[in-house]
This record gives sequence, C-alpha cells and structure tokens, in this order.
Amino acid sequence: MPSHLRIHLKNSPPYNGLITNPKTQVQANAYLKNLVEGTERTNLSQALTQAFDGAGKSNGTLMHNGHQTFHASAGKLGVSSVTLFYYMQGDVINLFAMGKHSGASTYDLCFFRPSTGTFSQKSIALL
Repeated sequence: MPSHLRIHLKNSPPYNGLITNPKTQVQANAYLKNLVEGTERTNLSQALTQAFDGAGKSNGTLMHNGHQTFHASAGKLGVSSVTLFYYMQGDVINLFAMGKHSGASTYDLCFFRPSTGTFSQKSIALL
C-alpha cells in the first residue's frame, strides 16, 4: 500500500517548477485543500483515502511519462467531486493532475494538469 504522495506541479501552470517532497495523507490533504472549496474538500479527503488504500482505478492504456496511470474519485457528478490522476513509483503516489467529473467517464482537469502529454488537455475521457 502507498505510504506517501508526491505532487507534480512541475508542468502545471501557474505552478511551474514545483514537485513537492513526499507527503503523508494528512500532509497531502492539508496542501491540496487550498485548491478546492466547500464540499470539494470532503471529496478530496475521500479521493486521497481511496488512493492511499490502493483502491484507485486503472486508466486503461493512458500513460503519463511512460507510467501506467490511475485515478481516485469521490463525489457526485453535477454536485461536487474531486478526481486525482496519478501513477505509482514504489510505494509513492505521484499525483500529476486533479480535476472533477464532467460526465460519467469524462473529467475536467480544472485544478491542475501537466502542460504536455495525454493529460495536458482541459478535458479527458476514460474508456
């Protein structure tokens, strides 16, 4: 099971250049909660629990920097939701994009995303 999470804001405007030190779940929640508001904070906490419990779902063939990707999501479409996109490296979760549901299997990467690659688009669909 994952023990820490590293946040990759390196290629995500306006956070260019930042990759955080590995954080515990509590530290990651405290860091990321400033990007969301209201009930999204509860969704964020639930999505982090899902990722740290190893319960994230595969994104099929979608890769990021040569890594198999996963997502952990919490909330309800059209109400409030948070989805974390990440890959695993040993026992460290590498979070590279964060958004919310915009459809049953589509996501608006509105909180942060990389500037290049598959996940650089504002919206992504999982098959």
